[in-house]
Amino acid sequence: MSNLSVSKSNNLIDASYKLNAQAQKLVLACLGKVDSRPNKDVPKEISLTASEFSEMMGIDIKNAHRELYKAADSLFKSSIILRDDREEIELCWIQKKVKKIKGEGAVTLTWSDDVLKYICQLQSRFTTYKLKNIAHLQSSHSIRVYELLMRFNATGERFIYLNDFKSALGISDKYPQYKDLSKRVIKPAIEELNLRSDLIIEFETIKKGRSVVALSFEFRKNTQLKMDI
Repeated sequence: MSNLSVSKSNNLIDASYKLNAQAQKLVLACLGKVDSRPNKDVPKEISLTASEFSEMMGIDIKNAHRELYKAADSLFKSSIILRDDREEIELCWIQKKVKKIKGEGAVTLTWSDDVLKYICQLQSRFTTYKLKNIAHLQSSHSIRVYELLMRFNATGERFIYLNDFKSALGISDKYPQYKDLSKRVIKPAIEELNLRSDLIIEFETIKKGRSVVALSFEFRKNTQLKMDI
């Protein structure tokens, strides 16, 4: 499996979006091909073959073509919301529908101008991790939780308000009851990450009165990678 690293702007890490697992892996695989060293131009268009997708993400080559095209279709229909203290803006990931090069089993992706701006800022504020560490994750929530934690990899701790957590996963309008959020999102994601990623994660809830208002994560590297599951 590929040992490529992906660098992702911290603004994109904490942004609000919902992509299925394969569409997230398509974005990450494309970012993995970007040279994030200073003074390197980031291409507006980037191509990815099914064989590259298979190698980077550990996908059976027989299924890689189908998964790549499905991911491309999903990405075209998705947007990303960036927030700061002053405004909230919604952007398209890509400028136009992904070009499928069927004879070659490949796609060509054209970043939108706004998203490209954040990709170009990778050298100033970014989070880097190995693609192989998320390749076996099957849940889109698990991938997003992994990224949220890896932004604080230096400390191994992250505190995040529940509303911000739900927003980052693109589920602000779902699971108003914490017990449902925990059962359907948080616990399954943590269980999968502990099983299939390079992290060992624990978390606890922070309450205000009887209501859960935040999550506190502690995580560390697992030296025994569980990549053959």
